[in-house]
Amino acid sequence: MLRILFSPILALLLLFSTSLSGPAHGRDCLNFMAVNFFTFGSIISSLQESFAKSGICFTVDHAPAPRNSLLLKQGRTDGELFRIPDYQNTVGDAAIMVPEPIIEGYGLLVAKSESVLDEDLANIQGMAVGRGVVWQNYVSLPESGVSEVGDYASLMTMLRTGRVSAVLIDNVNFTQLKLPREKLFAKRVTPKLQAHLFLHARHASQLPAINEAIRVWRVEYSLESIDF
Repeated sequence: MLRILFSPILALLLLFSTSLSGPAHGRDCLNFMAVNFFTFGSIISSLQESFAKSGICFTVDHAPAPRNSLLLKQGRTDGELFRIPDYQNTVGDAAIMVPEPIIEGYGLLVAKSESVLDEDLANIQGMAVGRGVVWQNYVSLPESGVSEVGDYASLMTMLRTGRVSAVLIDNVNFTQLKLPREKLFAKRVTPKLQAHLFLHARHASQLPAINEAIRVWRVEYSLESIDF
């Protein structure tokens, strides 16, 4: 009788332990953060597919920029996507910048009135910017009257409804959020910027493989359609 019962019981225990541990690829996946207002969904999906060909799995969670920085410095995430090189000053030795950039672009000043673009940035009344966006440090913002917004979709809504006269947004997000036939005016306010993956220092040994995976992806994935 003991021999008859043992096999089913053992099978149930093995099945239960397997379900608790989850699939192998789930345990091996890196977890990266991205700022919650970046509309880079198609880019992330394409990166995941390209990385998978190199045997690298990663998932992405979204949160406000300050929280992402905290999680990365505390080692509670494996990396953060879409950060410019100056972000190194924020995370210090906790993370390493992957040299190959994911995307390149520009910071834009966008307004409903073309005349606003002729004003000195520091004198524009009623401006909205993204909260925690490092590239905005390149721009001389007004001393008052600047609204920090948690996501770019809301920022663009504020512009459309006249709650602000101008916004700062990168060209990639602007191209994806601009409505068809919408009449808006924009000009570049930064030099060309590069957005990188910052990898937590504990994964330094994986940096060469990840850098190569991004390089291959950039060859295969054209961003020309979202240049400004």
